Amino acid sequence: MSVGTEEQPPVALAHGVPLKQHHRVGPAELAYVDAGPRDAPAVVLLHGFPTHGHLWRHVVHALESSARLLAPDLMGLGDTRVSPYEDFTAPMQAELLLDWFDDLGLDRAVLVGHEQGGAVAQQVVANHPERVSGVVLVDTVAYGNWPIPFAAQVMRLARTPGLDVLAYALDLPRRFANNARLGFRRAVCNNSVMTQDIIDEYLRPLSTVEGRERARRFLLAGDSRYTLECVPGLRAYDGPAAVVWGADDAFFSPSWGQRLVDDLPSAARLQLVPFCGHLVPEERPDAVVAAITGVLGA
Repeated sequence: MSVGTEEQPPVALAHGVPLKQHHRVGPAELAYVDAGPRDAPAVVLLHGFPTHGHLWRHVVHALESSARLLAPDLMGLGDTRVSPYEDFTAPMQAELLLDWFDDLGLDRAVLVGHEQGGAVAQQVVANHPERVSGVVLVDTVAYGNWPIPFAAQVMRLARTPGLDVLAYALDLPRRFANNARLGFRRAVCNNSVMTQDIIDEYLRPLSTVEGRERARRFLLAGDSRYTLECVPGLRAYDGPAAVVWGADDAFFSPSWGQRLVDDLPSAARLQLVPFCGHLVPEERPDAVVAAITGVLGA
């Protein structure tokens, strides 16, 4: 169970999902959810920006009787405790992930990556395929599709020394909640999915100056070269693979998903989810569960 500090109070994820644990690995106190039988196949769930492990709670509930579900908070986001001045690039995130695997005694795992978490998953697939028993990519950063226009705008502001860029960009605190609510609801087709409690949980780690500084540096660490360099490794990976995409993703076109299918030899087809936006694990977790189940059974 995690122990709170003044900066980030303890939090239980909603709907019965286990409390996050913390484990020291490299420069970080990695926060993560660990559910399901320890001797079951391992599935590691990697979130994007600005979410954290809370994104996967429905998937965890659906699969925890048949798999070991591990949902870490990437460095720079969520409840992982780390200096804002560490290296938050996808290659470094991948190396830290593998060190964590070693500490947990995991030889291999199915990697499930959403958005920026998908960039981390691609790094592991491309550079350490022996540690990957399968991969599921969900509305992910890939090739040259990052940054999206809003992120690019914030990244330009983020290079201004001394500026609390997320506060500036979102006009905190006056408009923060309203703008963030609109942003999250743009990421789904069915707005009722994104209740205020869910949005508040995603925004909680950004409520402090240090939390926003970590998120700022996480954004600045994103670069399309880290996904472009993975393409040869994706083409060489012959393990089970699936690509899931919200048909109405407002940020990443499904054409990126089709390109991934073309480059992953074992991905039979693009699993396009109708009437679904960017946050597929929130809006249609059943589609993610089905893809993971298929990869586990391959």
